[in-house]
Amino acid sequence: MAGLEVVVRPVVFPNSRPAPARSLPPSDDPDKGFAVIRGNGAKQIDLTNSYSANASTSTKTETKRRVDQARVYQKNDDGSVNKENFVDIEVANKIWMQGLAEQSPNDDGIPPGAIAHSEGNRRVYEVERHFYQRIKEASNIEITKKDVIKNAEGGSE
Repeated sequence: MAGLEVVVRPVVFPNSRPAPARSLPPSDDPDKGFAVIRGNGAKQIDLTNSYSANASTSTKTETKRRVDQARVYQKNDDGSVNKENFVDIEVANKIWMQGLAEQSPNDDGIPPGAIAHSEGNRRVYEVERHFYQRIKEASNIEITKKDVIKNAEGGSE
């Protein structure tokens, strides 16, 4: 059975596989090819960061207001007034505001025309009064009360 040996035997060519990679460093310089990282670990770098912010506002607050109370009825397209459908409203015509003084003070430290009082440990001045147009009566507007003073806390005088 000499013929069977020729069929089963594999053929291997000598240059079919690459040569294995070298795992050792080159023999002339053993440190060649290696990176060396050097540094001074004893030095500390301090980066200082400082931030400062300051804001000041001179917000005025409302102390009281004078209002007119009115009842506004529904007005139809044809001009007739429906007295069964209405809304009660308050229309401000004067508002008192208080806050820190903004005007140049007199010799006593109070702005001209201001009323001074203390609030906690600071002096507060009533410095502004705003006037607004009054509501006028019309065919569908009925004024029920005039000049009602309301304090900022919700009470009325």
